[in-house]
Amino acid sequence: HSFPTRRSSDLDIAKDDKGHVVVDSATGLPLNNTNATILGNYQPKWMASLGANLSYKNFSFSFMFDTKQGGQFYSHTKSTMAFVGTSQETAEGGRDPKVWENSVYMNSKGEYVTNTTQKYDPYIYYTTRLPEGQNIVNATYVKLREVALTYHIPKKSLAKTPFGGISLSLFANNMFIWTHKSNVYSDPEQNSSGSSNTQGFEFSSTPSQR
Repeated sequence: HSFPTRRSSDLDIAKDDKGHVVVDSATGLPLNNTNATILGNYQPKWMASLGANLSYKNFSFSFMFDTKQGGQFYSHTKSTMAFVGTSQETAEGGRDPKVWENSVYMNSKGEYVTNTTQKYDPYIYYTTRLPEGQNIVNATYVKLREVALTYHIPKKSLAKTPFGGISLSLFANNMFIWTHKSNVYSDPEQNSSGSSNTQGFEFSSTPSQR
């Protein structure tokens, strides 16, 4: 295959008033909705943290979980992976032509008809027709933000030293992240615009560090 150019000016997939995807009667490919549509908000519905500091003799152990529930963001990583065919969604159900699930098309009378025969080519869809509205994913996450193990040297061992107390710690940040099932692409906290007010846009960012 040659490498086509992705057309991304259309916002999202067109749907009828009953929520069915509208496809082209000739190609079976979903039509794009050119009207402005609200696809989501980056702001979470709620956020919370949970942590503890546990001590036993000269040892202490602490941890902190963070979560944001709700919100959406745009993932260019998802877009790129679909374009080159490395994301799971491009291979679901095989890559042979197939009927778009829950779709309709308009017949010669201008009526929407349930589509059971018109198949689309996944290669054409993911390389030339995928609208950017399909790259909006859920920003929900739970993170194990911090873990620390500390050893406090007994004070009697410091009696002949100028130190009132010494402790040694091992700590780790950003150990694990659990994301929404729609987001297997990137850390929702990644912001490709740096320290600015532009939030909710991830443009092929590098994975967050552990």
